[in-house]
Amino acid sequence: MAKSIQIMTPFDASKISVSQNPRFPSAYIVDLPLDSVPDQEWREAFDMKWKSSRDLWDRKLLLIDDKVRLVTTPDEFLEKLDWVEKTIRETNIAIEDQYRIIGKEKEMIREATAKQALQADIQGSEIILETLRKRFST
Repeated sequence: MAKSIQIMTPFDASKISVSQNPRFPSAYIVDLPLDSVPDQEWREAFDMKWKSSRDLWDRKLLLIDDKVRLVTTPDEFLEKLDWVEKTIRETNIAIEDQYRIIGKEKEMIREATAKQALQADIQGSEIILETLRKRFST
């Protein structure tokens, strides 16, 4: 199961990489630390979540190892930070829901398999009993 991911807290803000974006002089690149490196499944769910945002044209995110790279202006940073945290929460919920569904499907398969095995046992028992009745009943 994919592990839930969070922005690492607390962290030393002075150690966060913040650099001016060479393509857009008014924008900055901010690397936010995550509490662990997301696995591929989590990364794919995260990409789907942020790319489905209504504000995609103005949202630029990238997962790099245990960091989320955000491109933003100083004026929009707080709003975008809230959006990143929301996207991470929604990703974690989507992953949990996916595993809950998979768990239910597996349980249904186990139950169906057990039911088939029981029916096969009953049918086998009935065949044997019928054979005994035919041969030894009066």
